[in-house]
Amino acid sequence: MTGGELASSTDEHALIAGAAAGDTACFERLYSLYERRVFHYVRGFVRDISVAEEVVVDTMLAVWDGARRFNRESRASTWILGIARHKALDAVRRASRSGTQVSLDEAADLATSAAGPEDLAHERTLKAAMEGAFGQLSSEHREILYLAFFEDMPYEEIASLLSLPVNTVKTRVFYAKQKLKVEMQRHTLLECAS
Repeated sequence: MTGGELASSTDEHALIAGAAAGDTACFERLYSLYERRVFHYVRGFVRDISVAEEVVVDTMLAVWDGARRFNRESRASTWILGIARHKALDAVRRASRSGTQVSLDEAADLATSAAGPEDLAHERTLKAAMEGAFGQLSSEHREILYLAFFEDMPYEEIASLLSLPVNTVKTRVFYAKQKLKVEMQRHTLLECAS
């Protein structure tokens, strides 16, 4: 763990301790630090934006309620994303029991930039290829890549979060990257052909 990660981890531990003591300002700061991270993580499970937003709220309420039980020896992100994972899986189970389909968000989030039409077309093609390729991965592979690369979690923490051996995490990351590469090439060719 680097010095910056240690300071950040200590700060997050202090925010959780403050929330445990009932300090709403600490909780609000923690909420703002994790709202987007939790949202992006649960989108791997729950494709519907409104359901994902509900999961974020449920997760952060569970953080508020459980702050007193937080084990300061683990990273705050591992604890919070673990709660988010359980809440997201609950949402998926509820959706499947009620017969509702969890729809994939169709809205494109292209950043407004001064790029020309060719650049925007290339960005759209690349984004569509990436989304298509990522969507072809198994849920296990999507989750493992998200945690490893977007959350920058060490394999040991991913193993703890998912209740897997570290070697299984390493193997899944390896195969997920291989599958993503193949799917990315396939989707890039499809996007260019259309």
